[in-house]
This record gives sequence, C-alpha cells and structure tokens, in this order.
Amino acid sequence: MRIATAGSASTWGSSSPARLTASAIPFCAAGAIAVLIATHVEAPSVGLAVGIPVGLGVTTWMFFSERMERPLVVFLLYLGLLDGFLKLRTDSTAVTSVRDVLLYAILLGFIARSALQRRTLRLPPLSGWVFAFTLVVLAQAANPSSVGIVHTLGALRPHLEFVPLFFVGYHMLQTPARLRTFFVIMLVIATANGIVSAVQLKLTPAQLSSWGPGYAYRINNNGTGLNKVAGRVFFTSTGVQRTRPFGLGDDAGVGAAWGMLALGGALALVSLGTRARVGRISLLLCIGPPLAIITGEGRSLVIGSVVALVAYVAFATTARRLIPTLAALLLGLAALTGVIAFVSSVSGAGVFDRYATITPSKVASTTSADRGGSFAAIPQLLTQHPLGNGLGSTGPASGFAGGGNVGSNGETEPGFVISELGIPGLLVIYGFNLNLLFLGATRIRRLEPETRSLVAALLAGIVAVLVIGISTATTANAPESTYLWFAGGALSYWLTSGGKSAPRGLAAVGS
Repeated sequence: MRIATAGSASTWGSSSPARLTASAIPFCAAGAIAVLIATHVEAPSVGLAVGIPVGLGVTTWMFFSERMERPLVVFLLYLGLLDGFLKLRTDSTAVTSVRDVLLYAILLGFIARSALQRRTLRLPPLSGWVFAFTLVVLAQAANPSSVGIVHTLGALRPHLEFVPLFFVGYHMLQTPARLRTFFVIMLVIATANGIVSAVQLKLTPAQLSSWGPGYAYRINNNGTGLNKVAGRVFFTSTGVQRTRPFGLGDDAGVGAAWGMLALGGALALVSLGTRARVGRISLLLCIGPPLAIITGEGRSLVIGSVVALVAYVAFATTARRLIPTLAALLLGLAALTGVIAFVSSVSGAGVFDRYATITPSKVASTTSADRGGSFAAIPQLLTQHPLGNGLGSTGPASGFAGGGNVGSNGETEPGFVISELGIPGLLVIYGFNLNLLFLGATRIRRLEPETRSLVAALLAGIVAVLVIGISTATTANAPESTYLWFAGGALSYWLTSGGKSAPRGLAAVGS
C-alpha cells in the first residue's frame, strides 16, 4: 500500500525576501488586532495580546509546513503538557478548542498540498471500521432523544475529535525510527506529568485548589455544568484528606494515563539499548511512566498498567529478543521500586492507602463496589436504548447546552457507548479494538524482532485502554481516545502490509 507524500523542492520556509515580507503582513495585522482586543476587553490581558498572534503563527506554520511530522510533534506536546493545565488554570472550555485548531490545521494543510500537487492517497486498511464508527455517531444526530440542536452538535465532538488521527498515525509511523521517536515523545510527556503529579501529591486540597478555578471546582466539588464532578480527593486510613493529582491534565489521573500509555514504549526502547540514539534518551526517561502511574492515585490505571506490561511481554517476546525484553522488564521493576520508595519518603504517611483496595485479594470486590452498579445497568441500557439515548446523554458533553438524559450511564466504556450510540456503536468500537488485537496476535510474529518490540508497545497501549474501560469512558477522553485512533492507524499499517514499504518523501524522524 502506497502513500505518496513527496513535497516540492522549495519549502514554505525558503521563500524569497519579497514572499517573506508578504507572509509577515498577516502576522503584523493579527498582532495589531490582538492588541486592540486585549486592551478593550473588560479585563485587559497581556497574555491575550501575546497569545492570539502566537497561536495564529503556530497554526499557520502547521498548515503550511511541508513536513507534517514536525507540527504533529508540537500538537502531541501541546496536548500532553499544556492543554489540560491551561484549561484548569483559566477555567475556560475555549482553551480545549485550541487542540482542535492545531490538529485540523495539520490535516487541512496536508489535504490542500495533496490536492494542489495531485498526489494519490489511498485509504489505510481497517478504514471501514473508522467510517462505520463515524456514520454511527453522525446518525445519532437524528435520534429523537437528543436534546436540542446545539447540545447535539456539541456532543459530536467527544466522539469524533480524534478520529482523524487514525489516518495521521497510518501516514506518520511507517518506519521503526518514527515509532521510536513517537515513544520518546510519550516518555517526555509521561515524565513531565509524573513530576508534576509528585508535586501535587504533597499538596493539600486547598493548596492545589489555588492553582486555578478549574482545579478548585474539581477538588471541592462546587462546580456547575461541565465542572460538576465528584471531589478529586481521597482519605487515608487515618482520615487525612489527600489530593488525587491531575498532573498536567484536566482531571485527576490524566497524568497517570499518559504514563500507562508510555509504559510499553519505555520497555521497548530500553530493550533496544544504546544501539539507537533514542534508546539512550529513553534510558534517562524510563523513570517517567512508573512515576506518573504511581503518583496518579488512579486504581484502574494501575491495573491497566499491569495488564499492559503483561501484554507487551506476550507480544514482544521472541527467541532472539528474550534476554533484552527480560532485561528491560527487570529494569522497569527496579525503577518502580525506586519510585515507590521515593514517593513514600517525600509524600508522607497514607499516600498508598488508596491502592490497598486493589491487591489481588480485593480487586474483584473493589471493582464490584465501585462499578458493579454500572455494569449491572448494561442489560437494561441494551433493552431500553438499543439505538442510544441521544448524543450528550452522559459523558463529557452531558452538561453542555441542555444537560444529559435520564437513564444513561457513562461510568464505564460499554455503558457510555450504549447510552450515546446504542448497540451499533458498541459493536463497531469493540469490533475495531478486537480486530487490532486479533491481527496483533496472528501477524506480529512476521515482523523483524526489533520492529516487533515497538509494535508490541503500541498493542500494549490498546490493551490498557480496553482494560480501563471498566471505570471510564475511554473513547471520549484524552489521552485514551487520542492514543486509540493514532496507534490504531499505525497498527493498521504494520499488521497488514507488514511495513514492507516505507513512506516516500518524508525524512524519518529520529533516524
């Protein structure tokens, strides 16, 4: 399968002085407009005056960039390091739209260049699942249970926001060098989130609430609309109230989710050793995923991480790679031990009390107590809402412009999908996931051993996303939804064509 991505010899950044001057005019105009806006709003803001032209400049660069991998790196770093923090710091839902602007600037720029240069683009394998999911979501706009046109249109976003990343992942991750670079980026994000989560874990709820109004609403359970959530705190065995860290995300446990998704990549990169440049970098960052996971205080994420670890070993282990894989596993366990000792020493007593409920002897009873009612409601959802209870009936869009519908349940991924998309949506989304895992189990052995380790890391993340669906709506939240579609696109390449043809015209990042 071929994807033609060659660009013209001259790039947007190598224009003549006259063209550069012409290109600068919109930015100067934007800067002037930004200053006018920022100085005439009710609360004049230097940040707004600077942010508008900077945002416009970055978006324009993403649109015109001939090397899509560079804007993509910026997008991933923004999503993992800034998006959630800015949202909670400002308590502005408009901040979240920035990530959509950045993503679609990349996509529209690629499509525009492809059309102008008359490139031939072929759909990735497994695209049928993606189109089927999109059609199921769009069909829900006609569901009579939907509450108003504005609410319905807004509720499309959580489902479809990251779906285009399936095609981006297919385009961008067609070489082992790019897979390695992707996981280095994941490690950077996981490490940063782990460090911030470790800081937040030491703070009292009042101290963390002072970081911004979004933090306060979530921690104190005093928000309204989209901010109306259960307090993000827990109590130790001695009755002391502790915070559940957000990391750099927009809710408790998001930092841990980045660590969980980066875990397989960390093991893969460490097992490759110092033969690859990114392997040396990853050795410095391998502490990130366990730090993010342990400090996140997310019990389902710890369980998902353990399952991801097992899945990686199962997919990656070959006779030729047995020793490197086991060595990476032992190094990971050593890093985990060090993280536990460090966090325990600096964060005070009771920091791990929350995890006492997911020991092997208690995990089943804890799951039943926390999510048993939600799973018990699934048969009723299937019979009462076989075609869905309307978009935005539950989940992240339930408080947008009208509110959700009675009878929905979004505490688990199956309940969320049935409530929003009915049985068709349930069959499509789980069919897509299971198809990826089936292809992984039956075809990964065809890959060269080192490439197999990297692809196994992608599959480990998919398994983890499936597992934590027992406690959250994974297809409607970042980073789980982001990873599902992006990694799914990459897997559609490696598990079908087997990586026999490399992309042409795009320099391999990290090679």
